[in-house]
Amino acid sequence: MMTFGGGWFGWLGPLIMLGLLVGIVLVVTWAVQAGGRREDDALAALRARFARGEIDAEQFEAMRRTLGADDGRRPATNLGIIGLVLIVAAIVLGMLMAWSSPGWGWMGSGGMMGPGSMMGVGAGPTAPAGTSVTMAGARFEPAKLTIASGETVRWFNDDALPHTVSGTAGSWDSGNLAPGQAFERRFDEPGSYAYLCRYHPGMVGTIEVEG
Repeated sequence: MMTFGGGWFGWLGPLIMLGLLVGIVLVVTWAVQAGGRREDDALAALRARFARGEIDAEQFEAMRRTLGADDGRRPATNLGIIGLVLIVAAIVLGMLMAWSSPGWGWMGSGGMMGPGSMMGVGAGPTAPAGTSVTMAGARFEPAKLTIASGETVRWFNDDALPHTVSGTAGSWDSGNLAPGQAFERRFDEPGSYAYLCRYHPGMVGTIEVEG
C-alpha cells in the first residue's frame, strides 16, 4: 500500500512534474508533426503517375514501399496518446498527493494526536517568539536552537520542497510538511534533541533544552 509521507514521498513530486513536462513535449511534438507533415516530392510524383493511369495499384504500392513512403501518421498519433496519458496521470497523482497531505487532515506520525501538532497552510504561529525554525534552501535555520524546558518549538516549511522534522532516534516525527505547512513540538525534558529531514539526510538540526 502506498503511504503518503513515506521516505520516497520527496521524490514523487519531481517525478510527477517530469511526467507532466514529458507529456506536454510529446503532445506538442505530435501537434507540430500532424500540422506540418507534407508528402515528399517522390511520393507526390508517384501519386501523380497513379492518377494519370501510368501505373496500376499494385505497382503503386510496390513503388511506395520501395520509397519507404510511410508518412508516419500512426507513430505521431501514438506520441499524442502517450503524452495525453502522462499529462492526465500527473494531474491525478498531484491531486491525490494534495488530498492525502497532512495539511488536508492526514493522520500521520507526529500529526494531530502526537506529541507535536500539525498546522495547515496559513496557520498562525503559537510557539513563543525566538523558538521558531524555518526550512529553506534544504536546511534548518537556525540549525541549533537553545530553549528552556517546557517551551514549544515551531518549524515552518518556507522551501519549495516537502520536508520532515524527524528525531534521529525515531521517537518523534512531523510527517510530511508541504511548502507553507508548520509543525510544533513541546520539549519538557532537558537534553539535546537531534533531528533531520527524512527526504534530505544532510539537512540536520539540534534543539538544546536547558533545565
